[in-house]
Amino acid sequence: MEIPKKVREELDKIYEAYDNQAYIIDYKGQYLPKKSDVFTIRHYHHIDRDRSNNELWNLVPLSYQDHIIEIHSKNNQIVKQAIYDFMIERYPEHEEHYRKYLLND
Repeated sequence: MEIPKKVREELDKIYEAYDNQAYIIDYKGQYLPKKSDVFTIRHYHHIDRDRSNNELWNLVPLSYQDHIIEIHSKNNQIVKQAIYDFMIERYPEHEEHYRKYLLND
């Protein structure tokens, strides 16, 4: 299930680079272009892997490489910890959700 365009646009605003509106900033501080093929350059990952849960706090920006190689690899606990740290800074009220799906996976 594709993330609705309206939600994707809201996410692009939330993660927009402070110094260049053409980019978003991911959990590592990488600049990812907004106007790009979202499947090859950037991706919003559903933290709980429920593709119907398009709540803003459940979606984290990743580069395509981070999504495919890091998130879907078996040894990715360091990446998940970094995403956890990034997300609780933004949405501390959802810390339990992040712990469940990122640290206790």
